[in-house]
Amino acid sequence: MLLQEQIISEINHIPLDKLSELYSLIHYFRLGVQHEQQTLQKNKYPLRNTNVHYQEPFEPVALSDWKMLK
Repeated sequence: MLLQEQIISEINHIPLDKLSELYSLIHYFRLGVQHEQQTLQKNKYPLRNTNVHYQEPFEPVALSDWKMLK
């Protein structure tokens, strides 16, 4: 039995007067998941379209960290 079939089977056992509450729960859960996916998609590349400025582009980086050169 598929998971969707199990969920539908469980829903069929819920009293009719509680279905509106269940619908609200499922609806807002889905909206939350959708929002989360959109947020992850936006933040997948957080540095995209940002400007980069190199102060000294031809100078060595972290030269003082190399113990062999001291």
